[in-house]
Amino acid sequence: MGTATQPTSRVALVTGASSGIGEASARALGRAGFRVVLTARRGERLEQVVKQIEAGGGEALPIATDLADAEATSQMLRGALEAFGRIDVLVNNAGFSPGAALEQFSRSEVAHIFDVNLFAAMQLAGEVAPIMRAQGGGRIINVGSMGGCVPAPLALPYGASKAALDMATRGLRLELAPWRIYVSLVVLGFVDTAVFDNARAGSEHLRNDPDNPYRKLFFDLDAFVQKSLEKALEPDDVAALILRVATAVRPKPRYYAPLSARLQTGFLNLLPERWLDRLLLRVYKITPG
Repeated sequence: MGTATQPTSRVALVTGASSGIGEASARALGRAGFRVVLTARRGERLEQVVKQIEAGGGEALPIATDLADAEATSQMLRGALEAFGRIDVLVNNAGFSPGAALEQFSRSEVAHIFDVNLFAAMQLAGEVAPIMRAQGGGRIINVGSMGGCVPAPLALPYGASKAALDMATRGLRLELAPWRIYVSLVVLGFVDTAVFDNARAGSEHLRNDPDNPYRKLFFDLDAFVQKSLEKALEPDDVAALILRVATAVRPKPRYYAPLSARLQTGFLNLLPERWLDRLLLRVYKITPG
C-alpha cells in the first residue's frame, strides 16, 4: 500500500496512550510529523510520553481521561479540538482484558469492559465523524484482537467486546464512505504488553482460591499465554503498522499483526463449529464432561 507525504498540521488522537501499543503509536505518529493528542487515565505517564515526543521535535498534548465516562470522553475531544483545531486520525486503542469465568463477573464489571473496549470507541468515532466530514476526510483506526475472532475461555467479555468492535468497524466504513473517511480494523495476535500481567494480577485471588472450579484452567491458560508470548510482537511493530494505516493513500479495511493471525483466523473460521470446539478444547486443555 502506497503512502503519501502528510503535512505537519495533521492531528492524531490516540486512546490508551500511556503504555504499550498506544504509547508506541503516539511516538511513531509524532516522529512522522503528526501533532498528537494522547489520552488515558494515567496523567503522569502521559506527561512522560509527551516529553519523549517533544524531545524528538514533535508536538503533543496529554489529556487524562476515564473513557468509561461518556461526558469525560466528550470533554477530552473538545479539549483536543480547542488545542489543535482538527482531528485527522483517530486511533481507538484503549482496552483491557480481565481474566475470569463469566459467572465470576458481575453485570457492572462486564458493562465496564464494554464501556472501555467498545462504547468509548464508538462514541469517539461518532463524534469525530462530523469533524472529519467538514475537513474533507479522515481516518478511524480501531484496534481489534484475535480474541474477537477466535473463542477463548476466561475472557468472554473481552472477546465479545472485540467481536462487536469488528462489526461496528465494518458498518461504520459503509456509513462514512461518501466522505473519504476511511475506517480500518487492525486485528492483533499476541503482543508483548502489560495487558496479560495486569489480567493475571487482577485475577490472582481466583488462582489462589482452592474452591474455584476453574482454577486448573487458569493455570493451563497461563502456560498457553506464556508460550505464545515467546513469539509475540513488540508494541513498536504494531505502531509501525498503525502509522502505515494512518498515512496510506487508501487504507485497507482490515490489517493483521502478525500476518500469521490472518491465516490462523481464516483457517479456524472455515472449520465446522463442532470441529472448531474440539480443536480449541485440546488447545486449552479442557476435558469435556
